[in-house]
Amino acid sequence: MSKASASSHKRPRKLWWLVGFVLFALFALLQMPASWIVEKYAPDSTYVQHVSGNLWQGSAIWQLPVATVPLTGSAKWSWQPWQLLLGKIGADVNITTGQTRLDGQVNIGRHSWQVDDMSGKIASDTLSSVVDWQLPNTPIQVNAVSLHRQSSSKVTGFTTADGQLTWVGGEVGYPSGGKVFYITMPATRAELNTEQKNDKNLLHINLLDNQDKRLGDLYLDGDNMLDVSLTQRLLENMPEYQGQAPKDTAVVSVRQPLLTGLGAR
Repeated sequence: MSKASASSHKRPRKLWWLVGFVLFALFALLQMPASWIVEKYAPDSTYVQHVSGNLWQGSAIWQLPVATVPLTGSAKWSWQPWQLLLGKIGADVNITTGQTRLDGQVNIGRHSWQVDDMSGKIASDTLSSVVDWQLPNTPIQVNAVSLHRQSSSKVTGFTTADGQLTWVGGEVGYPSGGKVFYITMPATRAELNTEQKNDKNLLHINLLDNQDKRLGDLYLDGDNMLDVSLTQRLLENMPEYQGQAPKDTAVVSVRQPLLTGLGAR
């Protein structure tokens, strides 16, 4: 009885040592400087700069070369440890650039990335730094946007999408052929969903006016090719446009890589 009792006392001690070691290793991992992680896994990245904090909580300055002057902003994160149970790295993130503010959750897996419940606003100063257009000083509201994109041998593209973008509209002027064309954009709502076409999983952005009438459609595939289709109803808001067609007819269709030409000035 004494031997059995002695061994039963030793086992819990070993278990507690193991638990303590795991907790210590996890704590040490979370305190690892985020800048060291970036230097190790993305040493030549020009998109992320001035990283501070650790894996649990930190911030960074980012920039995207989408214009002559790169678009620059900041990002803050707070780690979600329970995402490890799903095989993902997840964090609550706050993204800012100029007057733009976005908050949500970002999860990154081995062959996928996911954005959940992203809300906030995209300000006109951010849009004008990306496209060489004259824009009204009205932000695009981002309402609980969720996206899930996979990239594997079985599935490539967007598998789920939800949420809305809303814009009160205004006068937009865009240059083409040495001339500026103007269109008065109505109040617009963009509804996000997914669609399968030609065995491709596409992100579909359905453009509607405030009476739920169709203004156009945007499709983004897994290769970052963007298809834009605009209807007669939308083009009638352009004074120079003289076309005649049923209002739901797609009269403009463009296909191009997602960011091609956006930095032209």
